[in-house]
Amino acid sequence: MKMIPAFYFDHDHMQNLALEHGAAFKNAVPFRHVAIDNFLPEDIAHALSEEFPGPTDIPWNRGVGRNNPQTSQKLGHSQERHFPPLIRHVITQFYSATFLDFLATLTGQTGLITDPQFRGCGLHSTGRGGKLMVHADKSRHPNRSVDQIFNAIYFVNPGWQEAWGGHLELWDKDLNECKQRILPAFNRLVIFLTGTNTWHGHPQPLQCPPDRRRNSLAAYYYLLNRPKNEFYSGWKNFVEWRATTSEEKQMPLRETEPQHFRFENTPPQNIDTDTD
Repeated sequence: MKMIPAFYFDHDHMQNLALEHGAAFKNAVPFRHVAIDNFLPEDIAHALSEEFPGPTDIPWNRGVGRNNPQTSQKLGHSQERHFPPLIRHVITQFYSATFLDFLATLTGQTGLITDPQFRGCGLHSTGRGGKLMVHADKSRHPNRSVDQIFNAIYFVNPGWQEAWGGHLELWDKDLNECKQRILPAFNRLVIFLTGTNTWHGHPQPLQCPPDRRRNSLAAYYYLLNRPKNEFYSGWKNFVEWRATTSEEKQMPLRETEPQHFRFENTPPQNIDTDTD
């Protein structure tokens, strides 16, 4: 059995981190979000990178995020039993009581619910030329009283360069313009509000070298009886995709009209949806 570091989030450190970034999260535009650099200890961050599976190492789901399964460079996997040991250990820490307390202090939202089946989240990996169309998430939890409210994306990309792209784009609710572009920098954690019009994605094809990939760990958080507001109009079981690039806007009508695509909820082992 492979020996791995016994890494656990420290409560006091996480609370201090939440207090440090709480105002930035609350005041962010176009919707609440924050990017926290150097999130994990450097040795843990590098160990996760070294362990992250390649395109042929695990049975990835291909063609996620409105991509052709035969040619897509975008991969996702949500089956915990296939996660490498340290990744499996660390990603479960994102569902720990310590991390939930951190989220509550950071966001002001208590009562958060986790999904240990990793529906739609877990491991994401995109190669050169891959992208993710701008979209608003669907409600992945099978209980209609429980709805997704926050996404946490942790980037596992040592030496990632600005010119390679892969920025997580956050668009205003009317889809007039991209308001924030967040580089998928190594050891960066991004937490953002998700809802029926919190539009996000990375719609520009990656320009990284052929041997590099945009890798990330993702965890999603839910709330019981989530109240409606300007960013959330209620439970839905389909991802809404939006054409924002000139290439996407020239797609055949069958691919862009009526500008949303319905995907019924699927078993946890199939993450044939969006990946951030």
